[in-house]
Amino acid sequence: GDVDDAADVLQEAVYRAYKSRKRFRGDSSFSTWLYRIAINVWKNQMKRTAHKVSMEMDQMPLIESETTLTPEKILAGKQAFTDISEALNLLDEKYRAPFLLRQIDGFSYREIAYVMEIDENAARVRVYRARHALRDMIGGE
Repeated sequence: GDVDDAADVLQEAVYRAYKSRKRFRGDSSFSTWLYRIAINVWKNQMKRTAHKVSMEMDQMPLIESETTLTPEKILAGKQAFTDISEALNLLDEKYRAPFLLRQIDGFSYREIAYVMEIDENAARVRVYRARHALRDMIGGE
């Protein structure tokens, strides 16, 4: 949610990846390995700053639709986005991260397991629990 923090994490992750490039064993794809480094850097940053990730409305992707947008639809969309952002922030990190890796980044459960350093079944369970917790918090599908 914070552009400056994200830039810091990115810079540190690239630096660490470059520094440890010779240790890449090929057990996973390069992108998964790089993602693991970025997650570790991000976790360290979160521990230091002890703040929650929050998304701004300006960061919401624009979705073009064939239907006409009315002020009511725009307001409802903003409210839904706010509700989802707040619900995501309420999720325990052990559920939020796998959920976002799956739903936003399209990672497989195997990749999530590698990145989170858990087994594949635990990754599935955490994504499942996150979905249900979000449904309970927001309501509906």
